[in-house]
Amino acid sequence: MAASTHEPIQALIQEVLEVYPDRARKDRAKHLAANDRSIEQSKQCITSNRKSLPGVMTVRGCAYAGSKGVVWGPIKDLIHVSHGPVGCGQYSRAGRRNYYVGMTGVNTFGTMNFTSDFQEKDIVFGGDKKLDKIVTEIEQLFPLHKGVTVQSECPIGLIGDDIEAVAKKKAKETGKPVVPVRCEGFRGVSQSLGHHIA
Repeated sequence: MAASTHEPIQALIQEVLEVYPDRARKDRAKHLAANDRSIEQSKQCITSNRKSLPGVMTVRGCAYAGSKGVVWGPIKDLIHVSHGPVGCGQYSRAGRRNYYVGMTGVNTFGTMNFTSDFQEKDIVFGGDKKLDKIVTEIEQLFPLHKGVTVQSECPIGLIGDDIEAVAKKKAKETGKPVVPVRCEGFRGVSQSLGHHIA
């Protein structure tokens, strides 16, 4: 890359960084650099292979997005519950489209958003009882579903909800598989770990 194009790009990066508060600017600076093809091996590499921060959406997604969107998303006859705040479930549902045949709410559920909609009180007191109730309601409202997956979001891993125990209990009660998936977003540096977990 010629020097004449390197400087304007570097100036643009500086302009972008100026709007961030000091702490965020320092962190974001590690992720931005002008490409310089004249250098064979640069000591200034972009930092990219880092764990996601809880609550911060990245372009690469997170373990939760990899599990719910990529692996479980195409499976339409199961109901996928996003266990945590509503934002992650909406983000994952709205961000990926998978074609399907069938009747929504009867034998296919991919375009529906099921979430435990965690609030502050759930963070304090836990969401196990809420998850139990949700699976019961799903069985009553959508009796033709073939099973449920419970996709755990960041707060679930932070507070330690026992989704495995709830899943085991509800599978026994309903006679259908209830699959707990420990795919909290902060567990991996991108969607890749979510693929493996799922």
